[in-house]
Amino acid sequence: MDAANDFKGATGASVTHYSTRTGNAGHPLRNEFLDLYADSFTKEDWVYYLDDDNVLHPKFLEEWSNLHSLDCSIVTWGQIGRLRPTDQPQVGNIDTACYMFKPYDLPNLRFEMAYDADGTFAKAASEQGTLICVEQYLCYYNALK
Repeated sequence: MDAANDFKGATGASVTHYSTRTGNAGHPLRNEFLDLYADSFTKEDWVYYLDDDNVLHPKFLEEWSNLHSLDCSIVTWGQIGRLRPTDQPQVGNIDTACYMFKPYDLPNLRFEMAYDADGTFAKAASEQGTLICVEQYLCYYNALK
């Protein structure tokens, strides 16, 4: 499939880039996105990766106005039934769906090519920038089983 295919036609979304990169848990694609838009990010931009095995909690949209106005480099929250909110992210206690970050504040940070890179990325982001932990559960893991 390439960007010319109308696989998003029903939603009205436009495809600005299609990648053929594959790899460990989607990390090459995450890094490609960060590299592709590195010169375009502003201080107000947040990046949030929602994987195919995660679902946003309905409260996420309600909380968006509070989340996006936080003055930090990374904001974390919990995952219902699996992970508590943490202010000390590391491998094993956080998932990609449990945080968003400001690439403007972390311009050289990229995902490692390892399955658990979501934890190492979040930990590095909290060490290189500022972290705020929201004491809420704003996503589900494998909620559609």
